[in-house]
Amino acid sequence: MRVDVLGPLRVVSADGSVVEVRGKRLRWLLIRLAMEPGAVVSAERLVADLWPDEPPVDGSAAVQSLVSRLRRAVGASAVSSHASGYRLEASTDVEEFARTRDPALWRGAAFEEAPFAVDEAVRLASLRADLAGLEALAAAHPLREDVQARLMLALNAAGRRPDALAVFARVRTALADELGVDPGEALAAAHLTVLRERVARGNLPAAVGSFVGRDEDLAALADLLRDNRLVTLTGFGGVGKTRLALTHAATTPEAWFVELDSAADPLAALDAALGPNPLAAPVFTRLGTSLVVLDNCEHVVDAAAALCVRLLAEAPDVRVLATSREPLGIPGEVVRPVAPLGLDHAVRLFTARVGAAFDLDVVRRVCAALDGIPLAVELAAARARSLSAAQLESRVDSRLRLLDRGARTGPARHRTLRAVIDWSWDLLDEAERSLLARLAVFVGGATAAAVHLVCGAGALGAPEPGTPAPQRAQGVRQDQDLWDTEDLLGALVEKSLVVRNGDRYRLLETVREYALEQGRGEHARHAEYYTGLAERTEPLLRGPRQLEALKVFDVERGNLDAAMAWAVAHDQAVARRMMAARTWHWLVMTKRFEEIRRWAPLVRGDALAEVLASLGTPEAVTAAERLWSEDVPTALCALMLTSGQVWGDRELGERLSVLADRLESSPDAWMRAFSALVRGVVAGEFSEGAAPEAEVQYRRALELFRVVGDRWALVFGLSCLVMVLINRGAFAEGFAAASEATRVAEELGEPDSVLVPMSVLVQTARLKTRIGDLAGAEQDLGRVRAAIDLDRGRIELAHGEVAYFSGDFEEAVALYRRALRVAGDAEANQFKANVHAGLGLALTRLGRLQEAGEEHRTALDTVGRSADGPARASVLESYADWLFVQGDPTRAKDALDEAERLRGGPSCDPAVVQLRDRVRAEVRVDR
Repeated sequence: MRVDVLGPLRVVSADGSVVEVRGKRLRWLLIRLAMEPGAVVSAERLVADLWPDEPPVDGSAAVQSLVSRLRRAVGASAVSSHASGYRLEASTDVEEFARTRDPALWRGAAFEEAPFAVDEAVRLASLRADLAGLEALAAAHPLREDVQARLMLALNAAGRRPDALAVFARVRTALADELGVDPGEALAAAHLTVLRERVARGNLPAAVGSFVGRDEDLAALADLLRDNRLVTLTGFGGVGKTRLALTHAATTPEAWFVELDSAADPLAALDAALGPNPLAAPVFTRLGTSLVVLDNCEHVVDAAAALCVRLLAEAPDVRVLATSREPLGIPGEVVRPVAPLGLDHAVRLFTARVGAAFDLDVVRRVCAALDGIPLAVELAAARARSLSAAQLESRVDSRLRLLDRGARTGPARHRTLRAVIDWSWDLLDEAERSLLARLAVFVGGATAAAVHLVCGAGALGAPEPGTPAPQRAQGVRQDQDLWDTEDLLGALVEKSLVVRNGDRYRLLETVREYALEQGRGEHARHAEYYTGLAERTEPLLRGPRQLEALKVFDVERGNLDAAMAWAVAHDQAVARRMMAARTWHWLVMTKRFEEIRRWAPLVRGDALAEVLASLGTPEAVTAAERLWSEDVPTALCALMLTSGQVWGDRELGERLSVLADRLESSPDAWMRAFSALVRGVVAGEFSEGAAPEAEVQYRRALELFRVVGDRWALVFGLSCLVMVLINRGAFAEGFAAASEATRVAEELGEPDSVLVPMSVLVQTARLKTRIGDLAGAEQDLGRVRAAIDLDRGRIELAHGEVAYFSGDFEEAVALYRRALRVAGDAEANQFKANVHAGLGLALTRLGRLQEAGEEHRTALDTVGRSADGPARASVLESYADWLFVQGDPTRAKDALDEAERLRGGPSCDPAVVQLRDRVRAEVRVDR
């Protein structure tokens, strides 16, 4: 679907037909979402814009209702819901115009129906250089000073200075007559700009090609130069410092551009840039109030710094804008680092330069691999004219070889990507080169301490307290070594070869590839350091410092992967340690099954890795047997979640009971809490008549885990408890537990990112369905992200339940059958039995009793393979419903009585209670 707003609102469906959207507020909503394509717009913002005068009492509900109407009008998938608001899932002409600046996209005034969109309409008209559009907006809003100021500046830029001054006079009169006020700051500033304009003077080269993605930099640079006389733009070679400086300089009345890349004498270069000097006037007296752009200072940094000192002292009205890969380091200097382009802007630059259609997904991946460095993007665009998208993407990891040709007439240092880094490498001393080469071993950056311990003398380790004096002297020396490491890192940051972000230092991937070629990486030290870090952090994942530990594993993921890759190839002992230290994070905290599948087969001689690598195969039996004697949390969790594929239910229940007894006497509080959780699982899923005991054990486990401070265990325990509560019909209590599980899971990240028996969002949706909140249930299901077929099947089952409880039994049947197809061959007897039972209920309501009976018999046969008493009870209660409708209340009563026995008590589900009362009444009548 496409939504066009650069003119009257137009909605075009995927098949090309125009979709009519009726209703002012509904059209406003669609326009407002289209103003920010791809962004989530908060409900509060929507309320403020759509009801500017009289906001509704319940704004969120009003927006939700309006979104529902819009979905019915244009399609359910057109607007997605998020925790913070709503997002339009459609292409827009606004988005295309931002990318292409194509004037043909405009069919009239932008957002012409929406009064809240004036500011955005003015901004777009300015980008388009649409004087007629700006004049129309100014006429429609004669007292909006910001709109009038924009028009004045646009008229002035178009050479219509008298017209710009006439606008000011007209608006000033209108403000005085109608409001009794003088022009405000914005209008006055625009007036002053027009009055002060004079013919530009200088030697700036004309711009070639479009300038992309530096609006914030230009605004910041203008502010800095207004308040400071010397600003230095720093950054990696090819990042766009010169182009940014020239673009800003072009907005000033007088600017002089001085190239220093080959100048032995910067002062002479400045004099030459100023041109002929027939009166032999001193250089500085010729500059007046101009802006001097000193480009590429790093090659002659000392001489450039000396020139700037003289300039600032002897030409008091001059401002200097320098570009350099490192600061000049003189008083009064303000440094403005220039970062690579953001991904979207890098893509725009690539597409603008390549001049032909190109796969945008490939372009995004290529630009990301090139760190968004404009020169690299432009070199890649040049190569794209002779390479296919697939060829370009396949070679981008070898950037230095791929981008080996550039403009024939450009500076030598910018003709290839390698030349850019060669230029910087040649300016380093030997110590800086050595550290830069060694830094290539880090992936995703590192702290100064990590750099010191992996790359420097600090790898020997610091002395323990109480060590003898000679050893303490060594510790003092190592403190000095750390200072030296930090000084070298600082020097590389200053020279734009290392990027500092907080307390971390990293190389751009382009620089890292160059550094790797130097062959000085300390891979063994790197692997040992990060293995030790993972081992120290892993226990914290099960306690109050859990969030801190999760951040460590997330931030250091690149380094951990690099260390593991080296270990599996060179040191299996380290690989086994790393596997043990990372599995809890992968398996339990983040459900990164793809990481387990990637690494487990590569780690040899480790029982845990063998279990995880061989699930579903006969080899898993031997490996799993070895884990039973290991009271290690990771091993225990792996057994809990995987051993059902190795042993039968009865044997597994017995094994888990023995395990719980063993853990009960552990000195470790987490182990004792886990013991209670295991007892709950045994009672709830491997026993008959023990559901009440399962509740008791789950609640005990939750109390213990609250003391321990393990959020994941709380979510897991609450999820188990919710299953028991749903089974016996305690929906309100279950909803409270599921809501708490969701809140706690959100502290860890996305609710579905932690490993639990069933998604907490799916559980919450199923409970909302049963308490009548069908819309809320669908909203929760829309947030679920399923990684495996069984989870996708559970989502479809929950959708089917929403349809069933809404009375749409045909849709429920379709969704239940889809759930079975989606789940595929998953080993989940309870789930499949539940789906067949739901099918039986829906078919019964449709009067298709024979089909319903077949589904109920399948459900009974499927659940009969399980030792799960509560699951069998639930299926029997559904079967009793069918028996009663068939006219067999006696057998229905028997089924309900057996369900009570299997559960350990009656269900308080209103539907089951009603059925039980009707069955018993009917049986009494028969007697």
